[in-house]
Amino acid sequence: MIYIESKDNSFYKETKKLKERKYRNKLKKYFIEGFRLVEEALKANVELEAIIFVKEVEEKVLEILEKYNYKGKVFGISKTLFLDICDTENPQGIGSVVKLKNESKKLEGSFYLLCDKVQDPGNLGTIIRTAHAAGVEGIILTKGTVDIYNEKVIRSTMGSIFYVNIYLDDESFSIIKDLKNRDYKIIATSLKESNNFFEEDLSGNIVLTVGNEGNGVSDEIFNLSTVKVKIPMPGKAESLNVGVATSIILYEKVRQNMSK
Repeated sequence: MIYIESKDNSFYKETKKLKERKYRNKLKKYFIEGFRLVEEALKANVELEAIIFVKEVEEKVLEILEKYNYKGKVFGISKTLFLDICDTENPQGIGSVVKLKNESKKLEGSFYLLCDKVQDPGNLGTIIRTAHAAGVEGIILTKGTVDIYNEKVIRSTMGSIFYVNIYLDDESFSIIKDLKNRDYKIIATSLKESNNFFEEDLSGNIVLTVGNEGNGVSDEIFNLSTVKVKIPMPGKAESLNVGVATSIILYEKVRQNMSK
């Protein structure tokens, strides 16, 4: 094990850069912090570049490494330097650098979720966690959606990010257009539509869509959709939080599947 004490250490400098999206994209990796996330990453067998920890939690960390038979790189680090690479105010003293998965652009499942320009990290993290629970086979993100490897997003997923396939669509919506051409039903939610979502048949190959917190589903995605629906709100509220709306539409799909 190598102990990092200097800011000149190359691994420390590179890991600190992962706070910024441009470096996460360039280096194809991201940083996670906390015992739960590191354990979930080990459970999920994702590719870790290294595990980092402070001396105060060494005993607990070594127990975890033994439990999961981790044979990769391990770095000890001073508390001061560890604080520099974390976004949390009171980190737990353990973190890991995770390598990005290379997802195939060819989607072959039957149940997908499309997030169109969702901006709040907490909302996106909650959506990923819910999608994992509901058995979604992949989440498609349009350009303009908050970075999924933002530390706040990752924390909000509670580890679900390691289990769900996530696909980044391009400005031309190539992934969605391909699914539409292959007869997937693209269902967009909108406050303007009168069709009741709960009356929609959600069988077959399907993409359920949720949009931006303030503007909803974009015009481009709305025009690409094959079915347009509204979640009924008998209490006359103007709208639902996007995380809540996602839970409703995903679990209606689950309910219909289970009632067959």
